[in-house]
Amino acid sequence: MAPTNHQKHQAGRHLAVAEALLHGHSASLHGPQTFVTISGRTAAVQVAAQGTWMIADIDKMTAMSVDVYVLVDVTEGRRDFYVVPGEDLRAGVRERHDEFMASVGGVRPRNPESRHTAIYPKDVEVWRNRWSLFEDAAQSVIGDATS
Repeated sequence: MAPTNHQKHQAGRHLAVAEALLHGHSASLHGPQTFVTISGRTAAVQVAAQGTWMIADIDKMTAMSVDVYVLVDVTEGRRDFYVVPGEDLRAGVRERHDEFMASVGGVRPRNPESRHTAIYPKDVEVWRNRWSLFEDAAQSVIGDATS
């Protein structure tokens, strides 16, 4: 029996924690579904099991205030991680979505009501294995505490 999407997502959260630990960070699951804590920072985990990270509602996603995302790609046995600042991810998603919508005349061809969009690995390649973002955050917290 193939794993469900929920099981794949949960596996991705565990993989994100394990990879963060292997990079020397403290890490744990945070809450029952979406988040992990890495070096004291809460991050949202999204898992791609078929080549893209699917966003159900572009408006809800871009309105969020998540500070950092860990995108995990487990497509075809891969174990790729992209650590992306939340503002950068949301801005890129919005920009690509707006470009797509302009290219189709502002209305989705198959389902005009759909708010779906996708993130492809090429969209976030610059953030691949950027675990140092958690080091930078830990350093700024330490710096603030000693100032």
